Amino acid sequence: MADLSTQYLGLSLKNPIIVASSGLTRSVDTILRCEEAGAGAVVLKSIFEEQIQQEVKEVASHVANVTWHPEAAQYVQTYSKENAVEQYLCILREAKKKASIPLIASIHCVSAGAWIEFAHRLEVAGADAIELNLFVLPSDVKASGADIEKIYFDVLEKLLPTVSVPVSLKLGTYFSGMAQTMVRLSETKLAGLVLFNRFRTADIDIHNMRLVEAEQFSAPSEYVQSLRWISILANRVSCDLAATTGIHDGQTVVKQLLAGANAVQVCSSLYKNGLSVISGMTQFLDEWMNEQGFESIDDFRGNLSQKESSNPADWDRVQFMKISLNM
Repeated sequence: MADLSTQYLGLSLKNPIIVASSGLTRSVDTILRCEEAGAGAVVLKSIFEEQIQQEVKEVASHVANVTWHPEAAQYVQTYSKENAVEQYLCILREAKKKASIPLIASIHCVSAGAWIEFAHRLEVAGADAIELNLFVLPSDVKASGADIEKIYFDVLEKLLPTVSVPVSLKLGTYFSGMAQTMVRLSETKLAGLVLFNRFRTADIDIHNMRLVEAEQFSAPSEYVQSLRWISILANRVSCDLAATTGIHDGQTVVKQLLAGANAVQVCSSLYKNGLSVISGMTQFLDEWMNEQGFESIDDFRGNLSQKESSNPADWDRVQFMKISLNM
């Protein structure tokens, strides 16, 4: 068998398949099932500060309907927040005791102080690495690209010196200067960039005239966006790269590794087809490597990145140069 092991965020993975942050990684049992299915690592479901705040508000609204001493009301709200955070930490601690693969904690915050608080507590609880689920939708017509990008750098400037475990950043595609921004982010001592996050999107029900939830799961064709940027950034950023969104089969895993990814994160395909997808991916990767004569992933990783390409302009082209009559 070929050697499928890889290094990601300074962690040793038995293979490059990582189960992405999702409902599939929300409990000790589901995390262990992912490991049994053959995952190289797991990203725990994100701890969302906004969700915790909402739960605290609900508790506060109930408290407001009762005559409480102000200090007692404050205590109840503080306890509610602490309880929500502790539940997450408890899952991480228990999973760490039972799992042998790396466990990457994930956080999504809306306030500067919470990023630092949560990251520190996750490190103490045993996280092997921390993934920051950070995204700012550039919907404010008064905010420039530079204003929005500054938010990312401000968070990293405050957070990175406070933890010793590797930190990765999971991002979307909304940057005015994508390549330059990614390079600059990688120079902040980040251990990795995850490209790209799949966000909640809205759709319109034209019959009932209302907003509805759009398709939650990715389509297999969506991998091409991260493939382009993994290839462009490979060997140009000062950190590892993980590809996500649209990773549905072993063939796509191979493509992302050839483009320069250190690892891939999978989610939608696991929901649609079950955890057996993981073994299917690793089996395809093993067979393909044997067929091509590669003994390890390092033998071919990044061979088709833009930097290694004989025609790098192919990765930059965004318009059709000619149209086939068969199309």
